Amino acid sequence: MLVLPTLKKYFVFDKVFSLLAYDQDMTKLKEDLLPLVRDSYESNYRFIFLHYDTDYHISKNTPGLILRNLQKILHSLDISNYFCLILSQKDLQTHLDQLRIEETNDDCAIACITHQLQDLLFTLNCDATKLNVDSINAKFLCLNRVKRSHRTLLFALLQEHNLLDQGLVSYGSRL
Repeated sequence: MLVLPTLKKYFVFDKVFSLLAYDQDMTKLKEDLLPLVRDSYESNYRFIFLHYDTDYHISKNTPGLILRNLQKILHSLDISNYFCLILSQKDLQTHLDQLRIEETNDDCAIACITHQLQDLLFTLNCDATKLNVDSINAKFLCLNRVKRSHRTLLFALLQEHNLLDQGLVSYGSRL
């Protein structure tokens, strides 16, 4: 991964946790974090989490469920937010500040580093398809740029029922 050498210059960490891998089973994240829980950490130790634009939101201005569950897990394991870092293409700091207040009694929020590397890291070697808006005659649009489990299921169902050719379906550059 492109950012690891830079992170290793400043932080000590055991693993980088991709939150996308845990979106269906956050209890697995807790199980994976448990062996790393210690009574104390070096001041530059971090639990590093990769956040993708795949969070589920109940309302527009509230933190996503993955972030909320992450905060609850960290709190239940007595891992201070100070030792946590999220890498995301979105600026999540407002949501992380809100979660600190709502879900913990921690003095600081989880830190977020915003980057624009996600497209570089997850784009397949394929040419973009140019869309001519005037020629649209499909029955539906099904846009699935970011991989999420429910989108994978929907794509599989459309494929199984031979509906892919009746709509405009993308299941795109981040498979």
